[in-house]
Amino acid sequence: MAETIKQDTSSEMDEAFCGRIAFSFPRTPAGPAAKHPARELARVGEIRRICGAKLRAWGLERFTDSMQLLLSELVTNAIQHGSASQIGVRLSYTTREVRIETRSGPVSDLTAHTPGLLDEGGRGLLLIDAIADAWGVDNAGWVWCALATASAEEGRP
Repeated sequence: MAETIKQDTSSEMDEAFCGRIAFSFPRTPAGPAAKHPARELARVGEIRRICGAKLRAWGLERFTDSMQLLLSELVTNAIQHGSASQIGVRLSYTTREVRIETRSGPVSDLTAHTPGLLDEGGRGLLLIDAIADAWGVDNAGWVWCALATASAEEGRP
């Protein structure tokens, strides 16, 4: 299982920073039972393609499949459960990790719950927990997850 961390580790990340891409897109606030417009859900695929291209450009192809899956879960959660009119997405990497961050309103804590066998949803955080090396919420409300790119001894991607 992944390590769930609530604190922001950006100070560690800045020391060995290698690259970042950041963008945002509009979100239509909706109630819990409301369906979100198809154009918003289509953004998930667009963001996957953009981030996949960026990972390849950075020479991190080996992380593309896992990061695109993690990204899909975080962005979909931001669309479905967020409260803001904008969704922010950041992809960055350092000599030690590649990280995805999303934000769509204040988030103080996330907990992965085990859904029932017949539940159609509710597995996103379980999936993130199973794939990511670490995930959490930083002090500004960004939900993030990361994969280690190299051991601490190697110090390079």
